[in-house]
Amino acid sequence: MIYGYHLMLCLFLIIFQTTLLVGGGTVHLYDLLAPFVVYLGVYHLPRRAIPVLVLGGLAMDGISGGVFGVHLTAYLWMYVGVRWAIQFLQAGNVILLPLMVTAGIVFESLVVAFSAVVLASAPWPVESMFPVVSAQVLWGAVTGPFLMLFFIRGQKVVDRASKSFYAEKGHLRKP
Repeated sequence: MIYGYHLMLCLFLIIFQTTLLVGGGTVHLYDLLAPFVVYLGVYHLPRRAIPVLVLGGLAMDGISGGVFGVHLTAYLWMYVGVRWAIQFLQAGNVILLPLMVTAGIVFESLVVAFSAVVLASAPWPVESMFPVVSAQVLWGAVTGPFLMLFFIRGQKVVDRASKSFYAEKGHLRKP
């Protein structure tokens, strides 16, 4: 049941980001899967998180139209970095979670931006990506912690629903 929740959440974030948040304005929103990857890194073991990350990364790479494999690579490295960081930091700290989300958004934005710079057909000045990345980091620092709270609350609801489902099923099995 947890895999279904994670996959539905991942697909919802991808669809929401690629359809509703796409606009021609000057607002540069960040990748909404970055806080999700940090959430998976803090609260889930690799056997639960890696399949969701691989499918989400492949879906994002396919939909984004950019270099194939950039998002998948960024998500996997971000997950590894978060798992490494929580060995030294208290994972549930109210101050550290927004900082980890912001660091994840910085990492993912820089990886995608530098891949675009390296693979561009025309010369592209590196300093032109500073306003884009800084706007993405600002948006991520403001909205990322709220997304983390949403993911955590949703996880609790799914856990309660699965416990009640299995408790009812177990009760019916007894003669």
